[in-house]
Amino acid sequence: MRTQRIADIVGGLTLVALGAVALVASFSIHGVTGEHLHPRTLPLLLSWVILGAGALLSILSWATRGGDKPIDWPDRGGFKRILVTLVSIIFYLALLEPLGFSLSSFLFITFLTWYLGRYRWFISLGLGILTAVTISLVFVRFLELTFPTGPLGW
Repeated sequence: MRTQRIADIVGGLTLVALGAVALVASFSIHGVTGEHLHPRTLPLLLSWVILGAGALLSILSWATRGGDKPIDWPDRGGFKRILVTLVSIIFYLALLEPLGFSLSSFLFITFLTWYLGRYRWFISLGLGILTAVTISLVFVRFLELTFPTGPLGW
């Protein structure tokens, strides 16, 4: 991949494939009678979002004409960002059970938006808090999904 446009098209098509695989796999999730919300609901929604986002990225990149930015990827900085992101995901998954879904998501989002987005610390902190509150209110309270709660109980 020599240009940003080609990288975006390939990345979008990869997301389409990932979303399609997840969509097919989510139909094999079986539920139990009497559940408030079927266990495959969230995977189905996320699969459609991934598939749609990938399709939109590919289509918009393909339709864009003009100055195509050449890229030399991954350079040293890009490789470092990928490595830090992968290590962050490993820590997130490791902390999910002991700290709970909301708290571990707060830490993950706060760190990664600060590190990757180069936001000021208070914006990253606000995004982390917003994520934790959204998870607690929407997924735990409203949808009554069972996630690890951790020491905070939310």
